[in-house]
Amino acid sequence: MSQLAPVRIGGLIMGVWFLAGAVGNYLGGRMAGFYEAMTLPSLFGAVGAFGIGAGVLLLLFARPMRRLTARAS
Repeated sequence: MSQLAPVRIGGLIMGVWFLAGAVGNYLGGRMAGFYEAMTLPSLFGAVGAFGIGAGVLLLLFARPMRRLTARAS
């Protein structure tokens, strides 16, 4: 992430990066709270659907991010 950020806001971008990790951990904990409330097939289906959706989203962003990092180098 520090390759893509302008020098003057590099620290802010790194802070947002760590904040995103914290939010991901929080949401993972909230999903774990559904363990007893949902049946296992529906819980694993929801987790799998989220993973597939996140993978598709990352694939969509891969080419623009590759262009940005090539320009930054």
